[in-house]
Order: sequence, then C-alpha cells, then structure tokens
Amino acid sequence: MKKKLIRFRFEFRLPKYVGKLTFLLLLVTVCGFGQTQKTIQGTVVSATDDIPLLGVNVIVKGTNIGTVTDFDGKYSIQASSSDVLQFSSVGFKAFETPVLEESIIDVSLGEDATQLNEVTITSIGYGTVERREITSAVASVDAEEFNRGNINDPSQLLQGKVAGLSIAKPGGDPNAGFNIRLRGLSTFGANSQPLTVIDGVVGGSLALIDPNDIKSIEVLKDASAAAIYGTRGASGVILVTTKKAVGVDAARIDYNTYLAVESVARFVPNSTPEQFVEAGGIDNGYKTDWLGLLTRTGISNVHNLAISNGTKNGNYRASINYRDVEGVGLGTGFEQLNARFNFEQRALNDKFILTLNGGITKRSAQFKPYEALRFAIIADPTAPVYNGGDPANGYWEPTTPEYHNPLGIANEVTDEGEFKTMLGNIRAKYNFTENFDFSAFYSLQYESDLRSQYFSSKTRFSTASGQNGRARKESEDRQNELFELTANYQKTFNGLKVSLLGGYSWQQLSFENFNAFNTNFITDDLLYNSLELGLGTATGSDAFAGMNSQKEESRLISFFGRAMFNYENKLFISGSFRREGSSKFGINEQWGDFYSISGGIDFAEMFEIPFSALKLRAGYGVTGNLPNENYESRTRLSRGSRSFFNNTRYLQGVNFTSNPNPNLKWEEKAETNIGLDFGFLNSRIYGSVDVYSRNTTDVLQSVSVPVPPNFFPNTLLNIGELKSNGLEIALNGAVVQKTDFSYDTGITFSTFNTELVSLDGDREQIFLGNLGAPGLNNILVIRVKEGEKIGDIMAPTFEGLDDQGRRIITDINGDGTINQEDDAVVAGNGLPDFELGWSNSFNYKNLDLNFTIRGAFGHSLVNINRAYYESPAASNNYNPVRTKYYLPELTQPESWNSYYVEKADFLKLDNITLGYNFEISKSSAIKSFRLYASGQNLFVISGYSGVDPEVRYTYGGSPLAPGVEDRNSYFRTKSISLGLNIGL
Repeated sequence: MKKKLIRFRFEFRLPKYVGKLTFLLLLVTVCGFGQTQKTIQGTVVSATDDIPLLGVNVIVKGTNIGTVTDFDGKYSIQASSSDVLQFSSVGFKAFETPVLEESIIDVSLGEDATQLNEVTITSIGYGTVERREITSAVASVDAEEFNRGNINDPSQLLQGKVAGLSIAKPGGDPNAGFNIRLRGLSTFGANSQPLTVIDGVVGGSLALIDPNDIKSIEVLKDASAAAIYGTRGASGVILVTTKKAVGVDAARIDYNTYLAVESVARFVPNSTPEQFVEAGGIDNGYKTDWLGLLTRTGISNVHNLAISNGTKNGNYRASINYRDVEGVGLGTGFEQLNARFNFEQRALNDKFILTLNGGITKRSAQFKPYEALRFAIIADPTAPVYNGGDPANGYWEPTTPEYHNPLGIANEVTDEGEFKTMLGNIRAKYNFTENFDFSAFYSLQYESDLRSQYFSSKTRFSTASGQNGRARKESEDRQNELFELTANYQKTFNGLKVSLLGGYSWQQLSFENFNAFNTNFITDDLLYNSLELGLGTATGSDAFAGMNSQKEESRLISFFGRAMFNYENKLFISGSFRREGSSKFGINEQWGDFYSISGGIDFAEMFEIPFSALKLRAGYGVTGNLPNENYESRTRLSRGSRSFFNNTRYLQGVNFTSNPNPNLKWEEKAETNIGLDFGFLNSRIYGSVDVYSRNTTDVLQSVSVPVPPNFFPNTLLNIGELKSNGLEIALNGAVVQKTDFSYDTGITFSTFNTELVSLDGDREQIFLGNLGAPGLNNILVIRVKEGEKIGDIMAPTFEGLDDQGRRIITDINGDGTINQEDDAVVAGNGLPDFELGWSNSFNYKNLDLNFTIRGAFGHSLVNINRAYYESPAASNNYNPVRTKYYLPELTQPESWNSYYVEKADFLKLDNITLGYNFEISKSSAIKSFRLYASGQNLFVISGYSGVDPEVRYTYGGSPLAPGVEDRNSYFRTKSISLGLNIGL
C-alpha cells in the first residue's frame, strides 16, 4: 500500500518591536526556572496489530523540539513535566498526552481510515478506487513527484518515473514531440503510442494541458487494466487528471514563472580549418564557424496564473499560461497561450453534481529545415558565407552533391505554424442513493492547424532550386466528439465490497484538410501570403503548382462494464468487458469483444507478518488496436497524372489507392501480468514487481499484392504476430524522516524484449532503414526476421586498415566481394536491454533539492554522420567529422560497416532543482513564496560519439527500424532556469 508521509514544521515567530521582544524573552526565562528537563522514552505501536511503527513524529507541543521513532518503534526526547507530547503519522490518528511525572510513555496509534482513503485513491478509467484494491499493473504519479524545472511538454513530467514507460526526444527541438513507448513495441502497423485520456476525454490532446495544471497522471500498463478501453488500449493508457480547487472558502491565487537559458550541449565534432586543409581540403582563405552562425542561446520565459476557490456547494479553478520558447537553432521556437477552467456545482443535498471543464490553446511556432544544421556540420570551414564575402553577391554555393549553404537555408526558408485547440466537456451526475449513481458526459475537442512555408528565390535548397520562389500553405481541422452514459453501484455485504460499472459510449472523429503550392513568384516579399501571384499554375505541370483536399470521419460505439470485489481488504477480484464497433473495420468485422480478469491476495492483511502490504496480483486481458487511416477496408481513389487532350486542355487522371478488404479487423493483444505490491516499515519502504508476457496477433500491415486481380499493389491486411515479455521493478523509500531533514528516493527498473513471430506468411525477413543518398543509398541496415528480436542492426564486420589505408572487411561467404546482403552480420540492436530511473528529494528546513537520473543500457546506434563524413577523403567535398574513432590514415571514401555502429548506453541528469521556501507571517497576504533554480540535461555519461545517445524508436517513420541517428537531427541541448512560485 502506497502511503505518503506528512511532514510537520513548527515555527516560533518573534514580535516586531524590540520592547515587546525583550519583555517576552524575560518572561520566558523567568517561567523557565524550575522547569527541569528530563528524558522521556517509549515505544509506539499500531493499535490494530501491536506492530512497532517506524517514522512516527514525536513533538513537544508548541515547540520545534521533536524526533521520530526508529525501526523498533522506540523514541527518546527531552521534555519537562508540564509539556505535552504529540504523536502523528500518515494513516494513523494523531494523539497527544501530558508528560507529568512519567519518564516512559508507550503509545498505541489507531488507523485513520479517512486519511488512508484520501492518500490512496487512484484513477483506473471510468472511476477511482483505493490503491489497495487494484489488481492490475497501474502506476500513479502525483504533482509532488513530477519532474520540475524547464518543462514545456506534459510528457516530460513522467520521464524516469514509471517502470516500463519509455519517453524519449533526441535533441532539443522545442517543436518536436516525445516518443512514448509502454512496455516496448506492441504493434508496427497501428498506433504505437499509449492512448491519452484527459479528465474522461478519450483521445484527448496533451497540447491542451499546461504542465502546471496537471494534478496527477495514472498509467494503465497491462491489458487487464486497459481492456476497458477496447480497440485503443493495446499500447497502454495514460490518464491525466487536472487540478481543481480544494477546501471550502479557500480562495487562492497562484503565480508561477521562470526564465530559462538554453544552449547547445553537444555538436557533431568536425574539423577545424587547419585540420580540414591537412586532410586535403582546399583553403579558400576564410575561417567560418558555421555551427556558431546557425545556433544561438535560447531564452525562454513562462508565466502561469491560477485562481481557485471552493464553497460548501461547489468549487472552481481558472488558469492562464503563457510560454515564449526560443530554440537554439536559429529561427526555431514557439509562443503559446493556454487557458483552462474547471467548475463543479452540487445541488439537491449534494445528490446532483454538475461539472464543467474547458480549455483553449493557441501556439505560434517557427520551424527551420534540419538540413541547415546538418550542412553546418560538413560545410567547408575555409569558405565564405557569401560569394566574395559580400551579401550582394549571393550565398556561396559549391557544386558539392547533397550540400547547400546552411545560413542561406536558415535565412531564406520561412516555415511557420498556427495550432489551435479547444476542448469543452460537461458531466451531470446524480446520486440516487449512497450506493448508486448515474452520469452523462459530453465532450467536444477541436483542433485546427495551419502551416505556411516559403522557399526564397535566393536559395537552391530542396525542390525550390530554380523555381524562383516556392510557397505552400496547408490546413487541417480535427474534431473529437464523445458522449457517454455510465452507472455505478457500490455496496458492502458482510465484509464483501461490491463495485459495479456499466456504460455506453459514442464517439465520432473527423478531419478535413487542404493544401496548395505555387512557384515562380515575381517577388519574395509577400512570402506565402499570395499564392495566386505565382506563375507555376501556367505550366500545367504538377511539379510547379498543385492543390489537394480531403475530408474523412470514423465512428466508435461501445458497451462496457466492470465488476470489482473486495473481501475484507484481503481478497480482490476484478473483471471488465467492452464490446466495440468501429467504422474503420471491414463490413464483416466491425464489432470486437475485449475483456479482462484479474485478482489479488494481500498476505499482510491475512497473516501477522512484518509488512504493511504484501499483495500478489495476477491478470489477463485482451485489447485491440485500430488502423491509422480511415477507409482502409474500402476502394479509394486519388488524383493521378494529368494529360494534355486534343491540344486544347488538360484532363485529370484518377488512380486507385487501396483495395477492398471486407474482413479487415482490429489487432488483438493478449497479455498476462503477474505482480507483487509490497510495503514494510510502516510503508517507509514500498514498491512493486511485475512480470508480463503478451502476444499481438492479426497485426495490421500493408502487404504487396498482384495487380490484377487487385486494383492497387498494396493492401492493408491482418497478418503477422509479435510476442513480448519483460520485468518491471519500482522501489520507493522514505530513507530519512527527521523534523528538519528528510530524504525520499525512488528507483524504477524495466526490461522489455519484442520478437517477431511471423511477418506476412510469404517472407521470413525484411530489411529497412535506408541510409540515403549520396553514396549509401539503398543500404538497408535494420533487419526484421521471424524468430528474432526487433531492431537488429546489420553491417559487414570491420577488422581494421591495411598498409594502404583501405578497410579490411570480413568476407562472410568468401566470394571476394563485400555487400550488405551477403556479408552483413548483427552488429547491435537499436532497443535497450533495460532502462532505469532514479529520483531523489531532499528537504532541509525550508530548503529542498530534487533531481532525477535516467539511463538506457544495451542499445546501439547507427552513426550515419560518421559513415558518410568521417573519412579524410570526405574533404574533397565536405568537412570531415572527427570523433574519437577518426582514422587519419584511411584513404577510402564513405562506406557502411560495423565500425559505424556504436554502443549508446547512457546515464543522464534529466533535471535538478534547488528551491527555498521563505517564512511567511500568518498575517501576510502572501501564503507561500518560493524561489528555485533548475537545470535540464546538465550532463550525459555515455561513450557514444554522436550528438545524443537517446534511444531512436523509429527511422523513416517505421517503428520496426529503431537505432538510427539521422543526419538531419537537432542538436542536444541543456538549460538552466530561475523560477518563482507565489501563493496568495
């Protein structure tokens, strides 16, 4: 059972005036004569089972003199006969007793059921339960446990906090999202990220929620917990609960702000001008710091203002958040405004409860092509930025293949986005009796994206080369409408607590988009704001102008139920069932059944053992996964090429883009989970261990089919199978609990292993991960093979250099030639063997220190920058990369082999925060005042020579191709922030 410790701080405040101060000091001194101090000893035990209690606070009432009980429940404290001792501990009723003439005072503390319920309530989807009643793998992280500091994405709050939950974002791009994996890879043809539920809104957008507004996050890790969400629970579920007002007549205003300074933590190491010339490069007479020109110190500021209050009939909380974030890449960043409102009103003797939630977000983002950073690494350091060093002569652009002027890209490419999100929901709940309630819930989430790009006529980067300017605008609107009815019944019969849930859900998701581009503009001044001025439409060619639009929708209808049984907090059983129909499925397979069963036994409640909790859990569940796109089961048409007809006009052609598949259905994941929850020393130490095994069948994937008889050469089919297993450990401890000092720590450890059981029936293996042009195009480095782990990196084996500086590569088949298909072996794997997180919290009086260290071990990365640019021969075209593996005697150009596959184990200081809470007078209008300093990614311990050893879960958009560090990557960054929290 997870228990939280309550820390008490007693303060003695001195009066303002010296005269009064002197008088009081004299009075205290006089009264103190004759009050002899003596040693009071004793033992504190639980009144329920007489077990000694560790960590009980023992305080001399009205003073700051105190101690805590030891492992045997014993304490010792100095007090006088006129003093009163106070005893308190989380989960137990407070107790106080006068000292009088006693020198030994033993105390029995009774359990406080109200307090226990308050600190162990956990969301499980469509309701909450006491933590001790959970029989599935569910992790809960409260706001006090979140990562702190420069946090701009809610995902960052959980990094390193939940065993089995991997959250990664290589590099420091402020506009990039996080890759989230729960227990590894559960699919490769559908959504591989967990389903997000925000205050009951299934599929809610995290972009709507400012990290300051989140109260807690629960993670439903196994299928027995996630099955209640049916076709979308296969990759796990993340439940987000936002903050609400607490207390009656507790009006409060909170203001939080911080200023962050972000810088590049690591560049790809390259050659200096002198080294470039030494390697054979031509000296053009300049010394240009291309990386310095393309990067900057990013300054960010964040402001959050929240107002809340409560009455005996309801409460409200409103907040507004502003973020202005600069990226270290020149011209990157975003500005965001977010507002949120939560309201609850009770009526009819608290039987009727009306809840309203709303939120709105507007983000204006600035992007730059990653190629600008890539070209800055390999640009000639002796070359000028402009021809002849004069901007009037245009950007220096050599004829080197796959290279363009980095600053020219940064200055002459305008890429901006406007992203708006709105969410509103209403819940009406009526308690017919104290055992039965009924709720109706409706929500509407609306998202609108507008992306605008302009490639100036001054750059020849990308397809804009020779087009005299290229403009593009695209918009997309998405809508998520949800209506649900739920009924709950709960009652206890002779020690058996029964909780029943039944519900109906209707959800419709739709989107429509439009995009258009044009070229050949008479001026660059209007950017993308006048597409009609481009002359590309006059050519009749799709390469110079075009447009496209779509509108799609899908619908889900569900009936679901759950039953939970708790016998005297000793035996627990839970089961759920959801029948769900989706319009994304084929006409013959539109309905699916998803179910779970789980149970638990708490041996600490059944037997007299020295544990506060020792619960064995076991669960089995079946969940599903939907296709990523709509209408995959139907015949679809799209625009084809145009042809000039009769020398007078163009005719638009039409192509097939899918084949009919009336039997298309959901992926199905069956998972077994066995876990143990434990707590001892009065829950000063607690944690859990889980082992799981799961099989994903009917995997959705696009498979090649013959034409004819098919219309289109690929069809989405249910074919393929994955199996996974893993171990997860979470261990938490309140190591030190003194009056003035406390230390809490938590460790998470997890492993996961995913194996391909079958691919598509025709192929035993496929190769993915094309390294790309020039030179290494069509070199596929990731193998997916039946019976093997996902993520194997394939490469011919590098043995060293010969006397002529040529690579020696192992010729596996002895045919005298080296190629990827015949001579490559497994050189590493892109997925880690295990991951860990270590969180620490120190409190000394008013000072607090928190930090989180996170690591991943056993994975490798393909360092493409080295494979392309590390050879000295690269100086003919590029500035050579110079890592610790650089071979100055190498005489050959780029090549692919095992020398460029590196172990990428790492340990990161994700964040560290040092704060101070100032003493506030009770008469002051200010209730709290805190200053803090925080650092993000201040150090990384790793042998990897690339930019960031973070796990790459995808490459080329495929989750089956992990482990490749793309050449087009944002640099790793670090930041330091100063912040202020004020409560009024």
